[in-house]
Order: sequence, then structure tokens, then C-alpha cells
Amino acid sequence: MTNYWRLERDIEIVQGKTWTAKFRYLTKSCNGKSNIPVNLSGYGANMVIREFAKDSATLLTLTSGSGITLGGAAGTIEIQITATQASNLTAGDNVYEIELYQGYTYIAFATGKAKVYEEIAR
Repeated sequence: MTNYWRLERDIEIVQGKTWTAKFRYLTKSCNGKSNIPVNLSGYGANMVIREFAKDSATLLTLTSGSGITLGGAAGTIEIQITATQASNLTAGDNVYEIELYQGYTYIAFATGKAKVYEEIAR
């Protein structure tokens, strides 16, 4: 039986500064020793940042080809929030989630707090 890692990690973003991250999606075997990249060919991805998890309004949404690049067989997920996008985020403690999907199957890949700091040096 194969399981997938679910990442729970907080991120930090500075308003007005570009933020980038690179993740790798790996399988986890029953013995916990195998870390094999998941082939993301044919997958899509979304990243949503909200002030509170229960909010229907989003502060930022990124999608495959618009802020998110998937690396196929390497299992990589590259995310970029532009300086302009970051400047529009609410400073303080927010939340985020990254979803992967193929057809109608959605996987919560990563979740956590998205701490946004006010820009000091302009």
C-alpha cells in the first residue's frame, strides 16, 4: 500500500516582495523507507490564501500556469507570488492550502499558516 506525504508547514511572506518556494511530492511506503516522486503529469494545482479558513473570500489564488509550475515525473511544485500580489495580502496571520487535482480527484498537498509581514524597506 502506498501513502502520500501531506505537508503541514507555515510560510512567511513580506508585502511587496516576491515569494518563491519549491516542493517535491513523494510517496511513502508502508515501511516508511521509500520516497519516490509522484509523477504530476496530467495534474493541476491551486494555492489559496485566506484570512481565516472559514472565509469564503480569498486574499490570493494561484493556479497551474499562473503562479504554479508542476514538474511532471520529478514531482516538483514551484510556486511564485509576485511582489505586486504580495503587496495586496493582508498583514498578519492568514492560512493557505495547496491542492493537487487530476480530473475530479483533489488532494490537499500542503496547509498551514501564511504569516504576512508589512514591508519595511521600500
